[in-house]
Amino acid sequence: MITINVKSALIYLLFIALIILVIYLTLLAKNLIKTIKETNKILADTSVISGIAADKATQVDAIVDDVQSAVSDLSQAVKGQQNFVGALSNIVKAIGSLVAIFKKDADDGETAQKRKK
Repeated sequence: MITINVKSALIYLLFIALIILVIYLTLLAKNLIKTIKETNKILADTSVISGIAADKATQVDAIVDDVQSAVSDLSQAVKGQQNFVGALSNIVKAIGSLVAIFKKDADDGETAQKRKK
């Protein structure tokens, strides 16, 4: 007849549960490392995009200032407070700033395509 000591059986079950827990925690840590690496990649991309957005916001702010100046000068010219040629020159400056940004965006796009190749 086989006799089982209850105390020994409980200790064996406890060791088996401990081994399973260690294996589970190891797999959890492995998955957590993968997740952290992917999160770091996403954060790096986000910082690049944020930098680009900040640069574009600064450029757009300059364009808005130029356009505001041009419209103000044009309204003053209509009122007779400034000559019309000065107002037109400010409009041309504003348009030139706008064209420069679009040209720079196009150049950046071509550069990105060349890097992909």
